[in-house]
Amino acid sequence: MNSVENTGIPGRVEELAAEVRGATILIVDDMAIMRQIIGRCLEQAGFTELFYAADGQDALDFIKETPPDLLILDLNMPRVTGYEVCRILQADPKTAGMPILVQSASETAEERVKVFSSGATDFVSKPINQPELLARVCMHLENKFLIKNLSDFQTRMQSELSMARDMQHSLLPDKESLDALEHISGMAFETHYKASFELGGDLWGGWALSDDEFGVFILDVSGHGVGAALNTFRLHATMTRFEMYRDDPASFLTCLNGALKPTFPLGHFVTMFYAVINHRTGDIVYAGAGAPRPMIVNTEGKVRLLDSAGTPVGILSRPGYENKTACLRAGETLICYSDVLLEAAGPDGAFLGEDGFVAEVESKAKAGKRETLLDRLLKSFYAKLPGELPDDLTALAIHRDQHSAISDDAVTGGVKGRVLVMTPDNSTLAEVVGVSQPVEFECLRVADTASLANEVHGDLPVVGFVTDAETARREGPAEICSTLGDAFIKAGGPIVLWADIDREPGLKQLQFDLNVSRIVSLGKGADALWAAVHAEADDYLLRLSAADAVGRRTAEIGDVDLASYRFRTREEAKNLATMLAGACAEPVPVALGLTELFVNAVEHGCLNIGHGEKGRLIEKGRLSEEIKYRRSLPAYADRYVTVEFRRTDTDILFRITDPGEGFDHQAFTGVEGGHTKKHGRGVTMAGGCFDEVTYMGRGNEVLARYRLR
Repeated sequence: MNSVENTGIPGRVEELAAEVRGATILIVDDMAIMRQIIGRCLEQAGFTELFYAADGQDALDFIKETPPDLLILDLNMPRVTGYEVCRILQADPKTAGMPILVQSASETAEERVKVFSSGATDFVSKPINQPELLARVCMHLENKFLIKNLSDFQTRMQSELSMARDMQHSLLPDKESLDALEHISGMAFETHYKASFELGGDLWGGWALSDDEFGVFILDVSGHGVGAALNTFRLHATMTRFEMYRDDPASFLTCLNGALKPTFPLGHFVTMFYAVINHRTGDIVYAGAGAPRPMIVNTEGKVRLLDSAGTPVGILSRPGYENKTACLRAGETLICYSDVLLEAAGPDGAFLGEDGFVAEVESKAKAGKRETLLDRLLKSFYAKLPGELPDDLTALAIHRDQHSAISDDAVTGGVKGRVLVMTPDNSTLAEVVGVSQPVEFECLRVADTASLANEVHGDLPVVGFVTDAETARREGPAEICSTLGDAFIKAGGPIVLWADIDREPGLKQLQFDLNVSRIVSLGKGADALWAAVHAEADDYLLRLSAADAVGRRTAEIGDVDLASYRFRTREEAKNLATMLAGACAEPVPVALGLTELFVNAVEHGCLNIGHGEKGRLIEKGRLSEEIKYRRSLPAYADRYVTVEFRRTDTDILFRITDPGEGFDHQAFTGVEGGHTKKHGRGVTMAGGCFDEVTYMGRGNEVLARYRLR
């Protein structure tokens, strides 16, 4: 006969939480007396929701309708035993986690193993010790509700984090916005964003600024979780307050920093890169705040890195952000990315790092179409990823079309042309023909002057000529100049020489004999060569367009004898040269000469770009972007070139004065002395367009004289 050992019931009523006291408990035993004893014990402890079943089948029927919070179960019962009840409940996912407290008179090890293997949670021996029973009931109910509360909390947190992640994702440009940006810019965008398991702070975005420009940014808020997400929302909202500064990256970052620093907790910050891109010219003005260095991939698959160094937003009161410049040339790609890509494993298992990532980009750039470069990079990254992302991954590739419009500063008057390259098949120069060529011009290689003569008079005008020192000597400078034609030479047609500057003897004499406009060192590569050709051809076309306007008489000065003018851009220089040349009986050479002098005054005087600096900018393909950048600076906003025009009975005089520091003009004047200098050819060419050209003062004032016949 079963009995209950009563050793006293502890006062648990006050200690039990309300949800525990209100738990539903099903007591299952085929003996009514046992059901009553267990029920009375629990009632005295404060439990109120007690239910009873006489056997296993009754228990299963009850549980199917109303699953209890805890089951107190006898093992030996008719119809369905306690063992079978345990197995049935354990097999059902809805009841598998229900606490089952089994009571049994047997205490053998085999019996206990059988009980627990059936799915029971705990074991109480008969005769039942009421304090032990109560303690075990309380423990299992408290555990159940603790687990339930933790599970509910986790579910709620996951739901809220998912909502926060969705909200953060909504800050990214949607497809409609991205399509609009691609349509406005004429560039193709590849974008990727994937959040890590933890809520992070990556973000990118962009916006149109004008018909020609758009802005794009990528950023990473420090930390993870809700705090990082809140800072991201705060930053995104703050951006809208400074729309008027979006065309000036340094000012934009400065404003964001000033607004966010007081609100960011200590140790929180934002790394960021922001750029303004002119989609017509490819000019980029950008500022960095400690973001990973963006990279430009050229048409050869080679990478050049941008300088995104700077103090992260939110750290210092005066971070001192600076605008920097670059150029995204036709056919090139700009890649911005978060630092998780640099933390990928390399071949040796160590972090890939910047050098490793550059090598990866250059490898993938040559492995397929440019417009899918980012996709190839990311597939490689995810293939090597050992597990979950350790941080958010954001990446952006902007592909400039191979046939993008040319620079505003390359004013061609609608005239296109061809660049002729003279070199034999097996030369070093022949290897770079077709690599990174300026797409605005048709490039054609010929082997000798005989072939050159057949191409000079084609449908398109020749706007540039390139050769190497060995070929120039073999064919003869005089023969080459004669083949190119007197008009090309007198108008300052670009002749670029590709040579080993350190080892090639007699280059100065060859430069003079061939009328070379620029020498490019072999060691500087194809990019430097074609950048020089591009810049020289642009200048030449600018002069041609001025001469063409004179020939069409689109500008007249009339009977004016004395006048003063001022200008500050290359386009204004060309237009004014066209108009003033119309006063001369031979306007075309005068227009060429004035354009050369005026453009030099703009670049060297108004914008303070020195002769040596201009050469370096040309070789890097950055002259156009530097001109635009300096125009945007307050220091150069009010700097103009002045031209005094005076007509007498015998002469027409042009006095050109610029606000620059001048130059050592004596080193450039004189045919031989000037022409062999790096920039002396322009001075010599301009001098040949007038009867007399005199440099005065420190070289920032020049008097050009045209004698009336």
